[in-house]
Amino acid sequence: MNQPADKAAAAQERTRRYARLLDGLRAFVQAEREAAQEKLFEVWRQPLADRLNKGLSQRFIKLEPGPEQGTLWAYTDGGESRFREGDLVCLHGGSPLTAMLAREAAFEAEDEERWLLRVRHAAAVAKAAQEAPCYADPDDYDLSKYYDEVLEDIGQVIPPSRAHRNLMPLLDGRIRDGFDPRDFEEAESLALAEGLNAAQAEAVGKILAAEQVACIQGPPGTGKTRVLALAARLLVERGERVLVTSHTHMAINNALNKIAGQGVKVAKIGRATQATGLEGVVVADSFGEWHGRPEGGYVIGATPFATCTYRLENCEFDTIVFDEASQVTLPLALMAMRRGARFVFIGDQKQLPPVLLARSILEDLPGSIFAKLTAHNVDSVMLTDTYRLNRELAAWPSKAFYGGRLRPVGPNRERKLALEERPHPGRVDALLRDPASMVHVPTLDATARSRNPQEAQLVAELCEAALAGGLAPREIGIVTPFRAHGRTVRNALAERLGWHMAREIVADTVERMQGQERELIILSLATGNLRFLAAIAGFFFQPERLNVSVTRAMAKLVILGPELPLSFQATDPLLADWLALYRSLLAQARRFEL
Repeated sequence: MNQPADKAAAAQERTRRYARLLDGLRAFVQAEREAAQEKLFEVWRQPLADRLNKGLSQRFIKLEPGPEQGTLWAYTDGGESRFREGDLVCLHGGSPLTAMLAREAAFEAEDEERWLLRVRHAAAVAKAAQEAPCYADPDDYDLSKYYDEVLEDIGQVIPPSRAHRNLMPLLDGRIRDGFDPRDFEEAESLALAEGLNAAQAEAVGKILAAEQVACIQGPPGTGKTRVLALAARLLVERGERVLVTSHTHMAINNALNKIAGQGVKVAKIGRATQATGLEGVVVADSFGEWHGRPEGGYVIGATPFATCTYRLENCEFDTIVFDEASQVTLPLALMAMRRGARFVFIGDQKQLPPVLLARSILEDLPGSIFAKLTAHNVDSVMLTDTYRLNRELAAWPSKAFYGGRLRPVGPNRERKLALEERPHPGRVDALLRDPASMVHVPTLDATARSRNPQEAQLVAELCEAALAGGLAPREIGIVTPFRAHGRTVRNALAERLGWHMAREIVADTVERMQGQERELIILSLATGNLRFLAAIAGFFFQPERLNVSVTRAMAKLVILGPELPLSFQATDPLLADWLALYRSLLAQARRFEL
């Protein structure tokens, strides 16, 4: 046998395989970019009146300089739109296609009837807008250059880059998932001494001991952020440089707060406006601006994109921790991973996956990094004790998604919604005070599609009764699949409760509610039109969407949603399973007629 020739042939085959992997990733990135642009143009091509009516456009009556250079105050005309803080918009004089004023304007804050926008050439934009009406429409970033840079780095063979050596074997399925048993036992013991449960302590042990990769599955309310925080502290204590990252600033900030609570020196790298809710965390524009950083180990929080810019230029890390990893796409994860040596993924593949547009090429490329690793059978630790859901609320998701392993523990196990009696109870009081923790009200309007004004009024009525019964507004959450219906609900709340009170009640889409919890959750599904429902069944009945929707509640879940007649069936076996899952959810709830 000619061993040198065999080795050379194996090396050539490996090179070809690596090239195919990188070509697949490039095709994925390009297809996503093209699909995102086409989706954007579909919106832009609609008549202005239609966009305003649907909340896809926001009219401004005036623009003026903001509090710092590069910002503008944009005064709305009072109309309600779908935009939220953190969204990206373009500014135009009526049509983004023919009267563009600015691209990639970041909606950073809302103050009464005005928005704070961060815009390039802000002064010139404000001057141009004085001469014509001004509107905001959705926009997106072209991040192609960042992805190209990352894939070029990973593909560098001569000389092989650090990213090539670390990541190409992993992408090829050759993952080093071994661990040091001594490190595992030491970290597990420390975690148990800190009061973590057995599964949480096992997860901390796995994170500290993993050779290259550790995967932690954290179902709703199981304390994954507590695990992350203690593990980060122990990594820093042994001198490691740790990057905590995710697909949103909200997820990163939540993790950093928990880590700071462990007494660790932590910095969030990015703009101050992206540091909402941080406590005890230094905020710096870039790593170089973090004055007083420790000489040894530390924790930095930043998005993966920061590793491609001056913010984290030339920074390398010992361990990179991904929170909400089930929503992080593979290319986005690689962007951060090329700066690290060890990788920790904390997520839940039974909750929302990444939002992907170019689905046609995903047959051979899992959507999230978490999905890819689990597809390669990387050993993961599942957290099993939920401290959020009571016994009744935990029963359905435990059986439907977690093989019966999710169990309620702690004070919330027997928790019930407790409300004071109202002097003049209305039609919803019996529903709210019923001892059942999960109740279902069939959709009131059988013609409703993606917005349901009648149901929105019922939601407002439920909120009013809950507030009168002593529940604080921040203990109420309203979840809906449709942004248009969320807008209708917020208007109904403002009419019944007043604008200031209504703003304290979160009413938003499933995507924006992941990671949050409330005493009372109202799941307002809006649609009653069966033909419309059949057309969007793949979206509406998505199991991960249902799981996130119903597991935000701590004590009471009210489902306002359609009943499915026996004639409502699916020929596709997967979709038929999804319909059965939805029916099982309604069967678990106590039915109320209003």
